[in-house]
Amino acid sequence: MTVTGLGTTRKRVRLPVLALFSSALLLAALILFVNEMVHFAQGRDTLQTDITVGGVPVTGLKLAEAATTWERVYDQPVELDYQGSPILLKPSEIGFRPNSERMRAEIQSKLSSTNNYWLDFWNYLWRRPTSPITVSLIADYQEAKLRAYLEDIAARYELPASGANFDVNSMTFGAGAAGMRLDIEGAIQAIDSALRRPTDRKVKLPMKGENARNANMQTLKQAIIDYLTAKGFPPNGPATLGSVLVIDLQTGQEMAINPDIAYSAMSTIKIPILINIFRKLDFAPDVNTKWLMGASILCSSNSASNYLIQLSGVGNTAGEQLANGLSQVTSTAQTLGAKNTFISAPLYVGDKNYEFSIQRPKTMPNPAFNAKPDPYSQTTAEDMAALLQELYDCSEYGSGLMAVFPEGFTQNECKQMIELMSGNITGRLIELGVPPGTRVAHKNGWGGTQASGANVSDAAIVYSPGTTYILSIYMWEAKANQDGIGSIESWEAVEGVSRIVYNFFNPDNPLLVSRVPQNKLTAVDCVMPNPNHPERLDLTNINNGRFDANGHILPDACENYPDNKQCFTASDAAPAQPTPGQPVPPTAVPTQKAAPTSAPASAPTLPPPPPK
Repeated sequence: MTVTGLGTTRKRVRLPVLALFSSALLLAALILFVNEMVHFAQGRDTLQTDITVGGVPVTGLKLAEAATTWERVYDQPVELDYQGSPILLKPSEIGFRPNSERMRAEIQSKLSSTNNYWLDFWNYLWRRPTSPITVSLIADYQEAKLRAYLEDIAARYELPASGANFDVNSMTFGAGAAGMRLDIEGAIQAIDSALRRPTDRKVKLPMKGENARNANMQTLKQAIIDYLTAKGFPPNGPATLGSVLVIDLQTGQEMAINPDIAYSAMSTIKIPILINIFRKLDFAPDVNTKWLMGASILCSSNSASNYLIQLSGVGNTAGEQLANGLSQVTSTAQTLGAKNTFISAPLYVGDKNYEFSIQRPKTMPNPAFNAKPDPYSQTTAEDMAALLQELYDCSEYGSGLMAVFPEGFTQNECKQMIELMSGNITGRLIELGVPPGTRVAHKNGWGGTQASGANVSDAAIVYSPGTTYILSIYMWEAKANQDGIGSIESWEAVEGVSRIVYNFFNPDNPLLVSRVPQNKLTAVDCVMPNPNHPERLDLTNINNGRFDANGHILPDACENYPDNKQCFTASDAAPAQPTPGQPVPPTAVPTQKAAPTSAPASAPTLPPPPPK
């Protein structure tokens, strides 16, 4: 039974608010926790740690996205500043490429060493920073491509110092202008650094100042070629050939134009003849031999030269001695390095007894050019320069000839040979290309035939203020007159080349005005001492008996020896006739100064000389 009524009270039911509130909080916390876990799990494949790769921050990115990011950054061009002008270098042009595979592997390796899921989640919940990870850039490129790129820039834009110039009017050399050159090695280092920076990818290309270049041997060579070509005497022309060899005896530098073309030796063969007779003499030359040497070099006497050849040979007859002497001259020259030089017949004197030849040696001159050389007497510009250098080294240093033939020469003998050649005065050729008073020790030659063409040559040691140098010049032209003489232009070409070379070595005091020859179409007459006083010919003072202290010819000196009959007066004692096989006194032997140098091709051949 249920009691109801006014006196009855109803019991209330209370809700568990606190419990419900706590439950709600727990539920909310659980929901938040689950939500955070879901977000954490969803972002687990992103780079949560503070990560920098090659200076590029990639935190919060997926690994693939991070690689794309740093690759994009490092693919930006490098701006090169070349003298204020910008040039954009695309990294791909030189093969620059970040090694993303290695850098991704390094990131993963560093992450795995600290990888703890719950610790990472706890740090995630509390937004605690993690230890940063830094990965250096790993990249490479092809340095050869970068170098080629910079060389191309240099070729296009740089202003190098200009080379020395040659003024054909004054025949002088002038220095060029200074310039700026790209410092390629420095630029490579600077660009390498910029390529590895994510920002500030600019490089001011380093430059190097370059002084103006002075004239060098190549400048000299081109100047001579240009001059000869302008002169109408090109060294490689179809009707003209030219060879020039220059040696700076202080530095040893050389310049050569067609150095190995074979030419008719003409009277320059008298240089090896002189060297050979000194080699063969056991004692100082007597008065008669010195006179022969003077006549050979100073007056280019063919007769005197033949007697010097004979004097150096051995045999029972004059012919055998002369034949053996010819082979001795060739042997001496070739042993000294003049491999393409020989003489196989006596020099022409118009005497049938001298018209014979011996077997010529094998030589190997330049086969590309044909100056129609004398079949009996040949040389090259480089051969004659080699002989002069050996002679100079002997006279100055006791080497050269003395080193090759220790028993054959003394330093004093070499000085005497140079002194003798210094007395050879023609007033033309190499002499005319240097200032008056310059010492020129040389031997010249000229001549030819209508069939073989005309030759002019000169080989000298020039003692100039700037340096002492050797100049050997040989010229050939196809056209010759009936006497075998060519145009005066070939002589003038030699003189011009001589002046160019002198000015090259003496830029501070050049020969600005060309000298005018005393004889317009030929050389001056030679000068010998009075033939009645051959003892006056002094190999230590070649002007003795010839010139006074002012360079004037002495009254009783003999000009144009031996053709000047006034040099031989009735009061002169007749020279004694030589015994067979011995040189005759030079006063008894008439010669021709500009005669052809060799015997005709039809001359008979002597039997081989007996062994020494």
